[in-house]
Amino acid sequence: MPNQELRSRSNKKANRGAKKTDAPQASSTDPGAARAARDLLTEAGTFSFSFQTAFRLLLVARCVSALFGVIQDCDEVFNYWEPAHYLQYGYGLETWEYSPQYGIRSWAYVFLHTVVGWIVSAFVTNKLQVYYLMRLAFAAVSSAVEAKFYRAVTEEVNPHVGRYILVALFFSAGMFNAATSFLPSTFAMWTTFLAYSFILRQPSQVSSKRTYRAVTCLGLGALLGWPFSAIVGLPFVAEELLVYGRDVGLDAQGNMVQLLKPKAWQLQRATRLARAVLTCGAAIALPIVLIDYFFYRRLMFVPLNIVMYNVFGGEGEGPNIFGVEPWYFYISNGFLNFNILFLLALASAPMVLVASYVDRERVAGASKLDAIWPYVLLGLKLIPFYIWFIIFTLQPHKEERFLYVAYPFICLNAAISIFLMRGWVSRGARALGASIVVRANIIRYLSFAILALFGLISISRIVALMTRYRAPITVYGALWQERPADQIMNLNYLQEDYPHDASLRELNVCVGKEWFRFPGSYFLPRDARLRFIKSDFDGMLPKSFEPEDIKTVTYEERGETLSQRVRQLKFEAARTIRSGFNSLNKEDPDSYVDVAQCDYMVDADYPLRARSTREPSFIQDTKNWETIVCEPFLDGLNSNALTRAFWVPGAKGLAWADYCLLKRRV
Repeated sequence: MPNQELRSRSNKKANRGAKKTDAPQASSTDPGAARAARDLLTEAGTFSFSFQTAFRLLLVARCVSALFGVIQDCDEVFNYWEPAHYLQYGYGLETWEYSPQYGIRSWAYVFLHTVVGWIVSAFVTNKLQVYYLMRLAFAAVSSAVEAKFYRAVTEEVNPHVGRYILVALFFSAGMFNAATSFLPSTFAMWTTFLAYSFILRQPSQVSSKRTYRAVTCLGLGALLGWPFSAIVGLPFVAEELLVYGRDVGLDAQGNMVQLLKPKAWQLQRATRLARAVLTCGAAIALPIVLIDYFFYRRLMFVPLNIVMYNVFGGEGEGPNIFGVEPWYFYISNGFLNFNILFLLALASAPMVLVASYVDRERVAGASKLDAIWPYVLLGLKLIPFYIWFIIFTLQPHKEERFLYVAYPFICLNAAISIFLMRGWVSRGARALGASIVVRANIIRYLSFAILALFGLISISRIVALMTRYRAPITVYGALWQERPADQIMNLNYLQEDYPHDASLRELNVCVGKEWFRFPGSYFLPRDARLRFIKSDFDGMLPKSFEPEDIKTVTYEERGETLSQRVRQLKFEAARTIRSGFNSLNKEDPDSYVDVAQCDYMVDADYPLRARSTREPSFIQDTKNWETIVCEPFLDGLNSNALTRAFWVPGAKGLAWADYCLLKRRV
């Protein structure tokens, strides 16, 4: 139900109804069972987890995601992991979005996450460990905001709805992917969870805490994360201006009474909201502008640049040049990530409309408006999902990560749909003469069946992703097991001697057609650099950040003269305009190196795909390349659409490729 008032009134109504109709039917059954059934139907004593317990449960799922999840979007690698790697280690790959002439990626956002990397690097010995510890930190943040959202739903909406949401968050394949991603849309999803943990509470005329906290969270998500996430705050604005709430106080006798509504309360609310937006917006925007100025050396407001490029881009620009998808993309993607809960989320608004008519008598009131009003308030909580879904469905360019901000609302809307279905089933069973015990069992097992089916399908999806698409992480990670020929005379390669020994040269790890599955420079030892060779792809590729000034320092140790590399920490590459970068996704020939310069090669052999002269099978070129490690990788284009999406034992119709790390023969 939409709020505390509706829940308390519905409980009273249900209790009165139970005394009249349900008690006689339960008298012939076991008294304990009847009492438990009545408690279930009236929501009396409904069990719910505390914030700490919910956090621990969610953290288990998020840690599995951090350690075993795969990176599904090359944008996450090249636009976020690589700049963070540059800030931390002085080199990495740069995209055109970070060129100062465009400035549509914020260094402030990357800097915030890199601070985590600097902290954890003090406790580990190599970059690969830093990568996983950063993802574990993301897991902890996500678990905390999800648990807070769950508690807000439990306390302000309904404990049953809260439990359904906890199950949805724990098992969802969508949350498994999104929660630990290094993406602005993930950050905006976190702030949306946090914002709505305040928004779900009733408006107040007396206290401004709800207003300022919600605005701060929404502002962080929009200004530091993704500007478009501010859209989900529109229903909150409407509620602030149109819904008074239930402020209470103590009278002279110490009795709690409802405070009278001021005449100009809407003007006061509008003034307070405007003040909150200006104050919180300035407090958030100023540090962002200063940090971006430090790196770009140009005064710019990156969130505005993002909106201008994506909404008002010039001819041949804008997101559509990177691909368009059909109108049903988000329906298909939503089902993959939330399966039946996504369908229930889509159906939530119609179900509330039906409930406002069918279940009107559950809410006490002197008029029809009194009975319908709680459902109107509930509708305001459902609207953000529909706003987000409709707006982004209308955009030709679609990506899975664009839906992340809506994930809290998918869970909320679906949970409310399940709760409403419980009520309808109970009413139908009562109309057919079922006892209260039978009705309670039907309700209990209905919701259990829905959530069990959801969980089973979600686990199948998660296992499919972890087992069928993990090859790039395993293959690039194999570089850490490589040892020089005289390994007994060298330190462990995992200690990354390159910064401490200036005599070591850089090694080129090349990639062609599989460039977009590179998991990031955190997977490369410090003496290895990713290089691109020409493939059939003809768009804009990232380039290496301009090399920083590296000071070579010589010193004496045990009578031996040694030299090491010392980084200068000037971040000059962040403010350097690179030639060849453009906003039209046009190829730059300078992005490539010749195959002869490659020390290692990462390649995939797809037996069922045609080969081109630019994309030969280096794996089969055993004369020039030695295979270090190969892992199976699903060939999605030649696999059955259903069996490739979900893991089922003994599934047929799957085609596989060999994903390999190769080393040049000397």
